[in-house]
Amino acid sequence: MTDADLDEDCSNARCVAVNSTCVTTSAGSRRCACVNKNVQISPRECSMGPRFLSSNKTYVFHTNMFGASTIVGSILLDELSKFPTVRFSTEASVYPDEGILDLRRSSGKIDVALVKEIRDAQTFVVVLRATAGDFTVQQLVTVRITSSSFTPEDVTVMLVEGTRKGTLIADVRTIGSLGGYSNYDIETTDDTARALLLVTASGQVLCGQDIFLSDFANDDTVAKEYVVSVAATKGGQRATVATYYILFFKGSFKTTIDENWIGDILSYSLTSTKFQVDINATLPDRLLLTKDLTTIGLRNAIDYEAGIGNIQFKLDLVTTDSAMSTTVDVRINIEDQNDEPPELEEKQYEFTVFAGSETNSVVGVVDVTDRDTVGQTSFQLEGAYKDDFTINDDGILTSKVYLTRGRFPSTIPFRVKAYDGVSYSDEASITVYLISYTSNAINLNRTFLGSVSENSPPGTNVADVAVSNYTGYKFANPRANSLFTVNSTSGTVTTAVGLDREDNDHAYTDFTILAYMDSNDQCSPVTIGQLITNVTDVNDNAPTFSRPFYTGSVKEDSNPGTLVDGLVDVVVTDDDIGENGAVNFALKGTGSNYFAVEKSNHNQFTIKTSGTLIDREVTPYVVLTLTGTDNPSNPQEGTTTLNITVMDINDNRPQFNPGKTVFSVEENAGRTSITTLTATDKDEGRNGQVSYSLVEGGFGLFAVDESTGAVSTIKEIDRENRDVFNLSIEARDQGSPSFASVLTITVNISDVNDEKPTFSQSFYKGNYVENAPCTTSILTVAATDLDEGSNANIRFSTTNSNFTVDPTSGAIRCANPLDYEAMQQHLIEIKAENPGAPSMNDTVTVEINVEDVNDNSPRFDKTSYQSEITTWEWSTNNPVDVFEVTDDDSGTNGQFTFSMSGETDKFFIDGETVGVLRIKAGATQPGASTTYKFDVTATDKGSPPRRVSVPVTVQVKKIEGNRMVHFRENDIFFSILENQEYTTPFGTAKALHDVTVSVTYSLIHGGDFRIDQTSGELTCSTPQDRETAPSHTMIVRAIDLATNASDLAVIKVTVEDENDNSPRFLTIPAQHVFSVQENSVNMFVARIMAEDNDAGENGTITYSMESQTPRTHFSINPETGRITVSGDVDREAFDEYNLIIKAADNADVPRTAITQAIILILDINDNPPTFQTLYEVSVKENSALSTSVGTVSATDRDTPHYGAVTYVGNTAMENGNVCPFSVSVETGVVKVSGDLDYETTSTYECIVTAVDTWRCNDCTGRLTGSTTLSVTILDFNDNPPVFQGAPYRANISRAAGIDSLVTDTITATDRDGVKHGNGVVKYHIFSSTDYFKIDRDTGNISVATALDAVDEDEVTLRIKATDLPQTDPALEAITEVTISIITDKPRPFFKKEYTFNLKENERPDDDKRVAITAYVRTESGEFACNCTYEILVSDYSGKFYVDSMTGELRQRDEIDREETGSRFYVTVKATDGVTGLYRTKQVEIIVADVNDNFPYFKHAQQNFTVRQSAPVGYVIGRVTSLDADELSRPIYTAFTADEAIEVLGDGKLVVRASLLNYTDVHMVVNVKEDRFEGTIDVSASTNTNVYINIRPDYNQHAPTFGKDTYEASLMFLSRKGTEVQIDDFSATDADGDSVTYAIQRGNFRDTFTIDSETGKISLQYTLDDTVPLVVELVVTATDSSSYPMTGSCTVTISLRDFTATACIAENAYSELQLRAQQRLIFLGLFIAMAVLLAVISLIAIFAIYKWRTTSHTTPGKDKVETAQEMDPIPMEYDLLAANRPELRRSYYRRLGRNSSPGVPDQGYLTPVSRPTPPTHPDELSLPYDDADAYIEVQA
Repeated sequence: MTDADLDEDCSNARCVAVNSTCVTTSAGSRRCACVNKNVQISPRECSMGPRFLSSNKTYVFHTNMFGASTIVGSILLDELSKFPTVRFSTEASVYPDEGILDLRRSSGKIDVALVKEIRDAQTFVVVLRATAGDFTVQQLVTVRITSSSFTPEDVTVMLVEGTRKGTLIADVRTIGSLGGYSNYDIETTDDTARALLLVTASGQVLCGQDIFLSDFANDDTVAKEYVVSVAATKGGQRATVATYYILFFKGSFKTTIDENWIGDILSYSLTSTKFQVDINATLPDRLLLTKDLTTIGLRNAIDYEAGIGNIQFKLDLVTTDSAMSTTVDVRINIEDQNDEPPELEEKQYEFTVFAGSETNSVVGVVDVTDRDTVGQTSFQLEGAYKDDFTINDDGILTSKVYLTRGRFPSTIPFRVKAYDGVSYSDEASITVYLISYTSNAINLNRTFLGSVSENSPPGTNVADVAVSNYTGYKFANPRANSLFTVNSTSGTVTTAVGLDREDNDHAYTDFTILAYMDSNDQCSPVTIGQLITNVTDVNDNAPTFSRPFYTGSVKEDSNPGTLVDGLVDVVVTDDDIGENGAVNFALKGTGSNYFAVEKSNHNQFTIKTSGTLIDREVTPYVVLTLTGTDNPSNPQEGTTTLNITVMDINDNRPQFNPGKTVFSVEENAGRTSITTLTATDKDEGRNGQVSYSLVEGGFGLFAVDESTGAVSTIKEIDRENRDVFNLSIEARDQGSPSFASVLTITVNISDVNDEKPTFSQSFYKGNYVENAPCTTSILTVAATDLDEGSNANIRFSTTNSNFTVDPTSGAIRCANPLDYEAMQQHLIEIKAENPGAPSMNDTVTVEINVEDVNDNSPRFDKTSYQSEITTWEWSTNNPVDVFEVTDDDSGTNGQFTFSMSGETDKFFIDGETVGVLRIKAGATQPGASTTYKFDVTATDKGSPPRRVSVPVTVQVKKIEGNRMVHFRENDIFFSILENQEYTTPFGTAKALHDVTVSVTYSLIHGGDFRIDQTSGELTCSTPQDRETAPSHTMIVRAIDLATNASDLAVIKVTVEDENDNSPRFLTIPAQHVFSVQENSVNMFVARIMAEDNDAGENGTITYSMESQTPRTHFSINPETGRITVSGDVDREAFDEYNLIIKAADNADVPRTAITQAIILILDINDNPPTFQTLYEVSVKENSALSTSVGTVSATDRDTPHYGAVTYVGNTAMENGNVCPFSVSVETGVVKVSGDLDYETTSTYECIVTAVDTWRCNDCTGRLTGSTTLSVTILDFNDNPPVFQGAPYRANISRAAGIDSLVTDTITATDRDGVKHGNGVVKYHIFSSTDYFKIDRDTGNISVATALDAVDEDEVTLRIKATDLPQTDPALEAITEVTISIITDKPRPFFKKEYTFNLKENERPDDDKRVAITAYVRTESGEFACNCTYEILVSDYSGKFYVDSMTGELRQRDEIDREETGSRFYVTVKATDGVTGLYRTKQVEIIVADVNDNFPYFKHAQQNFTVRQSAPVGYVIGRVTSLDADELSRPIYTAFTADEAIEVLGDGKLVVRASLLNYTDVHMVVNVKEDRFEGTIDVSASTNTNVYINIRPDYNQHAPTFGKDTYEASLMFLSRKGTEVQIDDFSATDADGDSVTYAIQRGNFRDTFTIDSETGKISLQYTLDDTVPLVVELVVTATDSSSYPMTGSCTVTISLRDFTATACIAENAYSELQLRAQQRLIFLGLFIAMAVLLAVISLIAIFAIYKWRTTSHTTPGKDKVETAQEMDPIPMEYDLLAANRPELRRSYYRRLGRNSSPGVPDQGYLTPVSRPTPPTHPDELSLPYDDADAYIEVQA
């Protein structure tokens, strides 16, 4: 075989070029070529080609030039330069291709040229492609071009918090360079800034809402800057004209921080460099504030105890140009923290207490101080006897048990520390000295071992416990007598009953044997020793299954050996031991061939699958019988039932049931059911649960019910858009992996009459020639209907009687010829109607204009004219007669001229509409009376012209004489105002004549005008209408009646215009519907005309726009009425504009007319498809091909013609690689189109493209849009955990304690991701065992219980590692761990749990006990332990005691459940006497409650507050009472009630009526117990006053105290609960709110407490000499408002009568006893003498009374009362009197507390050094000279 280079024939040759292969060309030949993704770099070498063309993916270019073909930048193809020997062919294309950019190839780059002007900025996507041979690389880059013609101005603004909505911030128009701009608007991507600020169209920047920083910033933010831009329009271009930097700030800032805080204390947000923040502060030493870009922080800690309670400083907010500045006052309050440790006053404390002291005896007080104001101090006591003593939070050390002799040593040491909740104090020592007496006891310490088989009859010999020289044998524990009998003489022990080894109380016993010495008469026996008895086992117990049946489950088709869940290491019990307790197992029943039983560990079984695979669809479950058999020689048998469920796996695909697949539905039906498809899946559960979905063809109009498969429409479907749909329906099960089937159905959309006919034009106009015949149509209207069939048949009609319309063709004709003079314009309505049901129609207005023809002749106002003049009146231009002519035609047809048939040399006619017959110049005056006759003709100017003639007769009468009367002028002119009456002269026609001549005036053709015959004054009583007759012509004659001399003149009266006519539009609004294309600035739209019949300015019309909605984008020429586009009209913003147009005349008080016009905006394709968001979807890696991932949706704002969107099917990544996802061209549904593997690729960034003008195949200028689809591949749990290094072995000592680690080597890994739990591995022990436990997270195995009880020396555990998928099926792995248990020293263990049940207040009963037994395991077996038992001290452990030898636990004291709770634990410790090892066991104490407490009100008054606006049913609160019992059932009733508020039985206060007229409500509420079990009568109850304050909804005032400072005093050593008497101590709230009180600070060791409701201050602890003599409390009062306010005051409390106390030495015990006996004798004598003295006093008083009428006060009374008022100070030696019960009770009553005998009161003990014993009682320091006298006072 030969070698072939690149591009050579390789049919019989080997391709030798590097990275080449032999391929088949498109022509069928075989050629050597580079392998995929390689490019030829030489004839014999291929190399991996470039992945990109350009290393930069984003280019930003800027230009301020707008000329054509301006190169703004270049895209560098630098990646291709790495292949200098390869000749690449490059090309580039741009999206969207709007003709804006021109991409020009150049060497190593693509030049970007701008060929069209752009606004501000625009972004383009450029696709780069390079090819070399068969190699192709493609890349997408983003090009953004910004353009600006000027630099926007920067404006800085500061706004303080609280600025109100609508406040003017700035005015953009004040910027000097903004001439010609309009339509201002805000530009920002920050929604918060857009809400805070708004810009009016005129350029005013306003607050958009009330400014509160907390609404849009964190609480610690003091200033926040927003940057917004304002855009405006100029010359049709939109530009950014100003940028506003607005800083919102708080006027002041307060906050609280903890002391020792180091860190940020406030923040601010500056997004530009226009502002700066500076700190203006003078702070205490050592404090340092620091500032960074966004925060101000404290950089060193503040110590509250150093006296720094707050820090204050200012923040200076300044613009960087220093033009503006302001300050923010900052106050930081420091809150005390518990950071100082408590300090004990002494390093050593020594206390003395007497033997025999009772429980709760006070031993001494430990003093402590703490500099903090927070934290509660407690004490920790350590020492061997710490469990017998307790120390409370006040440091008072008391005993918890009786301090009996023999129990405690004479010196009891302790260690004590104080703890404040955070820190401990240094440790101090306490030494308690106890005077005690001890006696010696005898114990022979013998041990006797006994043995007996279980079930032996009573009397069977057990052991012999006889010892020489002893008799009277007996058991120390009475319980032993219930099991054994001991012969008191011989010491032989026999069984008293049959013993059961399986009974723990029988199996192993240890009892103490007592006896008496033969020779001694002893009061008490001698302890001989211990009898230890072991009961041996017999096979008397059958194996016992814990349940009658067990349930398990296993998946179908499981491999052989698979464990059955629920049936792994199941424990079977056999109470026998050894061989008697060993169990073997066997399986029986149908289906047993599928399974096998395996014995695991001791008496445990596990069920596994055998070799036969199970099909669940055939065998869904199996029921088997499991038999367990013990000792074969004497077998006992037990059985149980196993119910095994075969679990389904998803191995069946859903199948659609056969049926119809073609359906129809009416259009516009809305939500209509079409059909229900069903599919079945033979699997079960989620595997067989079928869900349905629509995967293709729905177009958002159909839906499939996920559960039922019901197919329905979800929207109205317009058949006119689409009439057939093919729906692909998927049925998918819910298994994993999921299986699916797809069925396609066809849905035909049937037509309904939902489309009305639509005329082809919105307005029609036609012309008709007057009087034309009606056979010819004037015009034809046309309409279409998008429906089909009969629904689309259209018929036309009209209701106008002057016209007809052809119902089919739409041709319009006149009904009768039309007369122009009757009506020049006709507006008719044509209706187009279809015959559907219901019928639908449309109407259109048709304008028909009648064209005038000359069909009317001129018309004279008279049929003939006769006039008479005299020769005196014959003068040139003198008037003879007047002709008034009219013509009903219009235009030239209505214009006419006059002519005469003769006498033209004598006369002529002057005028056009009114002809005046005048005497012609040069006409010869007739010499005698003469009559002239001729015709006057009026001829119009029509074609042909029409004329009319009238006869005229002029008679000239000869008058002799001189002309005495004549007018100065032939024509006299006057003017009048129209619409006015002239009853007074408006002018005078005066002729010239001699004064001797009397002239009379008259009018010829005067009409409404009159002339005074004498004066010639003219009047007119009828108002004239200028629009009807603008002028009037008449002849006036002046005649001298005496001589008949006369003259004529023409009077012309002009009617001056009054503005009495409003403008009138020549068209109606229905005709004002126009259209214009969007984006057509300055385009002419239409002309609207109006007329005004007035003249001059009154009739001159000016047009204007009254309003435009929604925007002012149009203008009208004020003179011509031409409407043009003046703004940027965008159809996608507004597709219709309503214009209100006004026509106004130019009069001083103009009259106006209004009309309306509608302008429809026509669409052009100027919007590309846009996606609303970047899409983020997720899909599981196991998803099948065509699995729907999501839906992308692009919209196009253009009309459907241009805006119908389709999608490009393939998706690609930015690097050009193909994404494994495809997009449905029509629906945008994204589906899986390739293989997915989470472990290989977890995310894809895919580019999805949408194209507009869907149905246009040959259109140009189609626009595209794209978005990024981020697909996250979700991990599917397809990798099980894998154990590393399995199987495992481990060793553990049998004596290992609980939680001891067994092994930490178990590890399993999972390749899946951890996010959804697929790769998270959890461990658990699959075996049934209580001895070991496993850490679920780490797999570490440790000891769970004592291993002494484990029979086996080796235990095998099955460990299961399971992943934790949240949704997918979990996968698991199982391994085994073999644990060897090594026995060394036996440690005691307990076999069972112990519970001690008792009833509250139940008296101790020695017969009621719980026998606690510990055991040990050795190599020879399991035995009861030779242990010593003791109780570990804990709360309430002193109320029980345990027999140290037998372990019997008994009750010592009565239990008060209200003190201990219903459940607590006592810990018993068992210590092995041989090994010294021990184990503890908690005994659960369960106390049954007795309802022995009655509910009561803590306070005599309970206050509530409610708003007046509270609705009916509103719960105000609950009246509460206290009851310590858990069984308490209080019932509340109201003695006095109000109809507005009801008290329910559970104490709820409920509003029952309106509270608007209420201010307060008072009621008395009673509480009593519903079920009482105590000694008080059940009817007992308590009351409280309930006050409800009803107030309006506001809070204006903080509570105020009557004084700023209160003073009070207390007796030193006052008792707990003593109230501090303070005059007028209370706080009130002016708003009427209730207040709550609290002590804020100054409360030394929490000595005082305050009632939060009443404000009463009382002692929380009894006072002692550790309390300061003066305490200052700061008390606060807080109101109950929803916005609470607080007031405060100071309370100074002084301690009076302070007295130091004395101590007594411990060795004064005997002397004190003697002294006490003497005092008791003296006390008896004193009482006797006191009684005798009282009798004598009574007799004396009675005698004195007889002789005196006035009473006298006994002198000693005041002294006695004074003594009673004194607070007694008992001394230690008084306590010896405690041996006398009467005196003891008297002492306690006097002392007022439950102190115990034998110790002084806690208030009188002072820690001192150990005292030196006095030699004589007289040396004791006493407060009186005579101690006996002191006892007398005490008595």
